[in-house]
Amino acid sequence: MGAGPCCAASSSRGRRRPPGGSCGAAAEAGLGASAVDELAAADAVHIRDGVVTVAYPFSGTPTPHRVALDGLPAVYAMCAIDALGLPAMAGRDGRITSADPADGTPIEVTVHNGTWSWTPAGTVVVAGRATDCGSGCGSYEVMCPNTVFHASPESAHGYLARHGNLDAQILDRDTAIECGRLNFGTLLTDQT
Repeated sequence: MGAGPCCAASSSRGRRRPPGGSCGAAAEAGLGASAVDELAAADAVHIRDGVVTVAYPFSGTPTPHRVALDGLPAVYAMCAIDALGLPAMAGRDGRITSADPADGTPIEVTVHNGTWSWTPAGTVVVAGRATDCGSGCGSYEVMCPNTVFHASPESAHGYLARHGNLDAQILDRDTAIECGRLNFGTLLTDQT
């Protein structure tokens, strides 16, 4: 279905300007209005009421996906793929917690010295894009709420059956990790 499995967090993000444009939070971070406008046009940052709500892969507001990397404060990720990309981006071990949206089953993913562990063992990721949002929606509206962990393939299939408005794929663990790494793994490295 749809584009490649990593599309849920790729550079194919939509174009949408944040409500209120660039304001207080960005200025306090040292970003000028034009820089914030460019990031917003690329759907990389969104600001609402002076608060950064999205700065991929991070969420400025609580989401189901909490990431605690060794030696750093815990943060929220925009989606399951973003959460899986954070350890590669930061080059650190860590722990991701989430919950199956169908029944609230707790999900934990850890990485230590490059070895990933998933609990429950059958956990998968649905990488989905809502098809009924229109062309003016950003990825934080179309993809992020629909790119989630599920405690089992059966739960993921049930979720897709109940959400007929999704163009989605069920990703196994290795594919989901690779998507996160491809999207964010080199974000903080010097590519010159």
